Amino acid sequence: MSVPEVLVVGGGVVGAACARALAHRGVTVMVVDAGPKSGVATQAAAGMLAPFAEAISEDPLLSLTVRARDWYRDVAQALWEETGIDIGLWTDGILQIAFTDAEAAEAKNAIAWQRQSGFAADWLSAEDLRERVPGIAEDAMGAVLAPEDGALEPIPLLAALLDSAEARGARLVKGERVEEVLFANGKVSGVRTTAERRSCAHLILAAGCWTGRIGGLPRPVSVEPIRGQMVALPWPNGEPPAVVYGAGGYVVYRGGEAIAGSTMEHVGFDTSVTPEGVRRILQSARRIYPALADAEVLRSWAGLRPGTPDGRPMLGRDPEIPNLWYATGHGRNGILLAGLTGEILGRLFLGETVEHDLEPLDPGRFWTA
Repeated sequence: MSVPEVLVVGGGVVGAACARALAHRGVTVMVVDAGPKSGVATQAAAGMLAPFAEAISEDPLLSLTVRARDWYRDVAQALWEETGIDIGLWTDGILQIAFTDAEAAEAKNAIAWQRQSGFAADWLSAEDLRERVPGIAEDAMGAVLAPEDGALEPIPLLAALLDSAEARGARLVKGERVEEVLFANGKVSGVRTTAERRSCAHLILAAGCWTGRIGGLPRPVSVEPIRGQMVALPWPNGEPPAVVYGAGGYVVYRGGEAIAGSTMEHVGFDTSVTPEGVRRILQSARRIYPALADAEVLRSWAGLRPGTPDGRPMLGRDPEIPNLWYATGHGRNGILLAGLTGEILGRLFLGETVEHDLEPLDPGRFWTA
């Protein structure tokens, strides 16, 4: 078997997007994923494309996250044509509800700087809000509408990215965990998995919160798991689809269900669902939509998001190892940033122009003074 030009460690949405971008550029790619199902974090994601949900005006990644959101508009149809998979792209906007005077004032300030920065944002009065989402809590004072934000379905997205990559020659290997990175003459020579040694010309680390657990890395990689619990409820009867933030949580319409979340817990690799986590999620969801107060919980689950010390992903080449690349640590923005991450890495790999300032994502920021 020929040695791939690139071996991608991790078959979640980030690894799949990297594989697709490279395969579409004619690079031979192998994706190695530990689980029987690819993308453990992906399986648990809500799928929101919401760069403005928690944005601040000084955020160095804001323009990047906005472009990442728009990337899906650009490629959703192409993915459908390539694979026959509908990623469920929703582009009708996201609401952020204000329940207090302080929240309303903060929201209006956010609208001001977003508009001054050239981004679309609107304030909906209580009356306008109820016209759009009639089942919202009666005491909601209004909401910020980010009209170009949206959502998609993470599992179909992952399937589409992998199918698209495989159609261009990428090979997916499931059920092998990469245990160690191997080196020769100052460069990566391959990896040792639970099944065998695999050689490669270049290595991309896209294993999410497991990245730092891989042996043989040239230096510690600070990507840690952050547990996010979620709950599915029946969507309120007669209520139009919506994606709504508020009361410390969110509710997302997906396939007739209300997907509600989420917690952020530093509990290691524990993916347990806890009564307290579910209680907090339900409290927020029912605060947004009172009709959910008596709704039966259809299911609950938890995923592990890969977080870094500064909350920003690691994207790019290792500062000392020329054929070692990082695409990990995307935290809560894994789905949002995945597609563009793949595109950027593909461009970097082939020496193409990248229009974004990648300094805030440089992996070397954690290891150089």
